[in-house]
Amino acid sequence: MSAPSALLGSGRHLPCAPRRISRLSGGQGRQRRRPASTRAIASPPAPAALAPAAPAVSSLLTPSGQPGCQAYGEPLCGRPEPLGATVDPETGATNFAVFASNAWGMSLCLFSEADLKAGRVTHEVPLIPGKNKTGDVWHLALPRLDSSLLYGYRVFGAHEDVHEESEGQRHDPARVLLDPYAKVIMNGRRQFGEMGPDLAYETPGVLGYAPTWPQAAGALPQPADAFDWEGDRPLGLPMEDLVIYEMHVRGFTRDPASGVSAPGTFRGIVERLDYIQSLGVNAIELMPIHEFNELEYYQVIPGSEGAYRYNFWGYSTVGYFAPMARYSAAAAQGGGGQDVLNEFKQLVKECHKRGIEVILDVVFNHTAEGNEKGPTLSFRGLDNRVYYMLAPGGQCYNYSGCGNTFNCNHPVARQFIVDCLRYWVEEMHVDGFRFDLGSIMTRAPSMWHPCEPVPPAPYASGSEGGASLPPSLVSGSDSDPEGWLSASDVEEGGYAAPKSKGAMVCENGFMTDGQGVPTGTPLGDPPLVEMISSDPVLKDTKLIAEAWDCDGLNQVGAFPHYGRWSEWNGHFRDTVRQFAKGTDGPWVGNMASVLCGSPHVYVAAPGEQDWWGQNAGRRWKGGRGPTASVNFVTAHDGFTLADVVSYNEKRNQANGEDNRDGESHNLSWNCGAEGPTPSPAVNSLRQRQMRNMMAALLVAHGVPMINMGDEYGHTKGGNNNTYCHDSALNYLDWQRALADDDGLLRFTRHVIALRKAHRELRRTDWINDSQVQWHGVTPHKPDWSETSRFLAYTLSKPEGALYIAFNTSHLPQVVELPNWPGRVWQLIVDTSKVAPYDVLVADERLPAEEVAAQRAALEMWKLEHCYPMLPRSCIIMESVPEGVRPPMPPHRKGRTY
Repeated sequence: MSAPSALLGSGRHLPCAPRRISRLSGGQGRQRRRPASTRAIASPPAPAALAPAAPAVSSLLTPSGQPGCQAYGEPLCGRPEPLGATVDPETGATNFAVFASNAWGMSLCLFSEADLKAGRVTHEVPLIPGKNKTGDVWHLALPRLDSSLLYGYRVFGAHEDVHEESEGQRHDPARVLLDPYAKVIMNGRRQFGEMGPDLAYETPGVLGYAPTWPQAAGALPQPADAFDWEGDRPLGLPMEDLVIYEMHVRGFTRDPASGVSAPGTFRGIVERLDYIQSLGVNAIELMPIHEFNELEYYQVIPGSEGAYRYNFWGYSTVGYFAPMARYSAAAAQGGGGQDVLNEFKQLVKECHKRGIEVILDVVFNHTAEGNEKGPTLSFRGLDNRVYYMLAPGGQCYNYSGCGNTFNCNHPVARQFIVDCLRYWVEEMHVDGFRFDLGSIMTRAPSMWHPCEPVPPAPYASGSEGGASLPPSLVSGSDSDPEGWLSASDVEEGGYAAPKSKGAMVCENGFMTDGQGVPTGTPLGDPPLVEMISSDPVLKDTKLIAEAWDCDGLNQVGAFPHYGRWSEWNGHFRDTVRQFAKGTDGPWVGNMASVLCGSPHVYVAAPGEQDWWGQNAGRRWKGGRGPTASVNFVTAHDGFTLADVVSYNEKRNQANGEDNRDGESHNLSWNCGAEGPTPSPAVNSLRQRQMRNMMAALLVAHGVPMINMGDEYGHTKGGNNNTYCHDSALNYLDWQRALADDDGLLRFTRHVIALRKAHRELRRTDWINDSQVQWHGVTPHKPDWSETSRFLAYTLSKPEGALYIAFNTSHLPQVVELPNWPGRVWQLIVDTSKVAPYDVLVADERLPAEEVAAQRAALEMWKLEHCYPMLPRSCIIMESVPEGVRPPMPPHRKGRTY
């Protein structure tokens, strides 16, 4: 989601490591030698209470009573931790553990891939509460398990539609659920966009919802991970040194011109890492790569000629521990779960070899299960009351704008999130995370009084194990598992509803977090954010918050950061766009601030309209430097850089929503013509404007983020909400990028290199008056008025100083440069010049002698300490000794007759 502010709203889109206990041995002091004549005296026996107990039989090794079969040995009780499916290194048994506090019964379902595609369970093992449950965790261990199988859970419990006093409970044994901790998820579809099998869905005995929502299951863990990391570790680059490239896995190489062996995959990225490295960025921020369903919105787009709507962006997570299987070339080629994991690991390892960090865009604010009418895939069927923010009546709160809101600050939910982050750092070596709609992680959870799951009367049992599953299920027959939930049975009194004990509510009837704070209230000390910030495994990871949500909570500048977090800075985007197009207002002053890392956002007292900053967020103002600000002019959501300078209005008709979707207030300017135009003047101006904004992004203090494709001027034809298009709209155009006819890619590369070469552009502390001097067209006389269109400043002096100026007026200016004794200003960048003369750096396109010739042509301006700036242009100059003069190119020397 993109950054909302007072000017721009958000667009649409739709396990812990075990504690190690060491036994410390005492010091070995000097021993006294016993005299030879001394008799040994027997010590009295220790009291019975102090005698060492007999070794307890491990629950992992205790049979739990279910029979084995050809696919696995006799089931064992198993252990309640770690959650998920894990292989015990000593016995080789596979342990399964899943949290479900309100369930009264559960069974483990195993699938062959063929049966998964057919929508049927291959083996089903009922769990016995007296043996396979500890607290709220159900567990089972299977020895000699066929590792080619897949797994899921069938959960028995109350459902609010059929059981009284069960608001918020939505157990449905007709569904086989995904394990939230599943490391790989398979659904029989091995390629992006492939349809599932055409089955008689929604009929007895057939699992899944539709060919677009076939049954999914987790891949079993393998006994050993043979992946060779070659000593790789996360890079730990300083935050101030990052240049982030926001990119989409499929979109990056799906274009046939990418020339990779597996377009649209993790492997495809590896094959084109040379491009990213040559660009100069040192961090890639991957749009969601957690398992999602790209067919979630699948339908013909109204008004199109057979184009289909996809969930292309992926902001609708199905499995948080699992990399998107259909982003894997290995999966498409028939590989197993470990092959999918290894392909992602290979991507991370290869990035690290090139000095590139990997940041994941994670979506913990909502899931793919939608509102109460959405599909039951995992969390909802396991423990709806725990994992989602619910009203007392069981309805979903919707702070995400996507139907549900993850109950982030519930103790179980927040532990799940931290376990997930730790896994991606420890096992996958990722370097950081960007949290979509991160402000939801600061909201108070909904809570329910602890429930005592009581099964319906027909399932009560006097057996030692307590409540049992239906005999038909235990025997493995194909009877309809939905029958016991029918409304008619309830009306006839055949089932007794469990006692829910209800929601925790305050005097006004609002559900609270158990301590009187109503659900959804922004917390000054959110437990989840504090937990992430203090976790030792996550200590050195990058943490970036999209510090707002879809219910109007905007925490930019005061996100509870605990000294660790950075934020997407929507103020930077708004300011640069407004100033670049020459809008009246406070934009020249705001531009000066954002170029210095936005102290007006991160340090200054909160404004009158800043509700959060005026209240619980006030304590979080300050305490960070410029790296708190992740700067961007464009992101995946909204106009591309080329479209910001080409369209005044969005053009979203291709989405089939009558142009109603997407942001309508884009702060864009078409430079005199809407969309493509043959006008040389308009096209030239657009090129200048793109360079102006790219230059501002890369010279500003803070952390710059470039949107994939902006480096060469990718256009989406004015569509600012391309979430649903698996097409060239979202693909990097490799022919345009590599040809670089307009020279924007070359410009971007060299300005990134300039940033890296000048330490003063990469600060960890706030700049002061002795380190920056502000200028107008005359040195030291800046114009801060609301009609000002000119801003210039110098950083440091005298050696290596930079002079940076922006003229956003429609008029040219002859700028007087600061006159420092013994120094002159040498031009590096002038966005008004045609490529390749816009950046005077020698390379394959601009030989060194041509650079010298261009500078020789400017010698008279340099010696007069002034420079002519065309309308809407930017210049960057470097301070050099006065005696340095560019030599005449050799081929221009010689006599003329």
